[in-house]
Amino acid sequence: MRFPVRNRVRQLAVGAISAHLLWEAATLRRARQTARTALAVPPPVPAVGGTATPPVLHVLVPGLGEQPYVARTVAAFAAVRDAYPHAHIWFVTTAREQAPSAGGETTRAALERQLLGMDARRMEVVEDPRPKGNKASQLNWAVEYIDQKFGGGQSWIGVFDFDSQPSADTAAWVAATARASGAEAIQVVPIGITTLAGPPETAASRAVVYAEALHQAVRSLGVERWKLDQAAGGRRMPQYLVGAGMFVRRDALRSVGGFPFVDDVPLGYRLFLQGARFATVPVLNRVDLPDTVSAHLGSLKFIARGITSWPSALAATRATPGVRQLDRLRLVALGVADTAEITVYPWLAAGLTPSLLRGPWPGRLLAVAWWGFPLAQTAVMRRVLAGELDERGWSVPAGAVAVASVGRRFWRTAGAWRLAGDTLRSRLRGQTVTFAKSTRTTATTGAPR
Repeated sequence: MRFPVRNRVRQLAVGAISAHLLWEAATLRRARQTARTALAVPPPVPAVGGTATPPVLHVLVPGLGEQPYVARTVAAFAAVRDAYPHAHIWFVTTAREQAPSAGGETTRAALERQLLGMDARRMEVVEDPRPKGNKASQLNWAVEYIDQKFGGGQSWIGVFDFDSQPSADTAAWVAATARASGAEAIQVVPIGITTLAGPPETAASRAVVYAEALHQAVRSLGVERWKLDQAAGGRRMPQYLVGAGMFVRRDALRSVGGFPFVDDVPLGYRLFLQGARFATVPVLNRVDLPDTVSAHLGSLKFIARGITSWPSALAATRATPGVRQLDRLRLVALGVADTAEITVYPWLAAGLTPSLLRGPWPGRLLAVAWWGFPLAQTAVMRRVLAGELDERGWSVPAGAVAVASVGRRFWRTAGAWRLAGDTLRSRLRGQTVTFAKSTRTTATTGAPR
């Protein structure tokens, strides 16, 4: 009985790898199709007619150790404010941040200094005074502050990472979409194609970051943007949100208890389970990439925390009336597939490759396709993003990008395994694991996020 069981397990493993490879191919095809509109110049924002009250948008930009980004970020969001008269920009800092040594200033001080020299209408710096917390608690504090100042009416809460570079007409598009779609959640899809200080110095880091830009764009365009486009057409699909450009109607945010510990992905899960409608806008949010290998690995751990949060979203809505069992099953399917992608699939394929290469031609073809497909993704996305990424400025040899693209199958799992190790250590030692802000070398503080 031993060998039949082992053969059955092997067949299931080969089937899972084959299915995931087909999903990757479909995603790449969708990314190419979606890029034609997503990367094109958007049409003019439609005129808002009627006598209904225009949506009020409160855009939160949480900051911790963001001094190098202050001037660029303030300029970007001032343009967003100017393009829509009912947008309010809130730069949300925290008392957890300590001033750098040698007489440096905090993010709050840098923001206040920047706003002093410009038209700061509908732009304000507010600080969470509590000495403990994280990004989610920082956002929840800001929402309560806004409620006290403006009331908790039919407004929208938007969240952007501090390194975001949204299009100037982003708020105008969100307002128009909110009125036309009736959605409770609107995602401005982020795409990582820049770094503040330019390409990394070392060739290895440039290859890794450049390859990551190409492959992240596949998911941004072929999964996130595509699913939101499908939702706009009435198709019911499990959704999540990304913190670099998400908008949630205030009453919908209140209905799920505010921002959860991981502030974006599980928030989207909970909204989906409660029947919220999702929409997107025809503009993208340009964000910075982690600019070193170590910073990238730190970023992967944050991503893994969001992806693996689906069990907590299911548990949080267990007693919520109106949650459909079919939607719970849809979320389980999405969560299991995404979790397997960042934990076991590459290692499973690596273990199967020797036997596949020794077997019949379908197995050999599967092994070659599995390890060769990242090269096809790289080649396709280089052409798709030719107008966004200056390949000559990065000066990355094609061979180095090819190695980084294939290696990405493995390094994507590093975030999940580091997260698992931290969780295990915290339980064995009774310690609370803090997640330092380490996504960019330009950050000037290591305060827990």
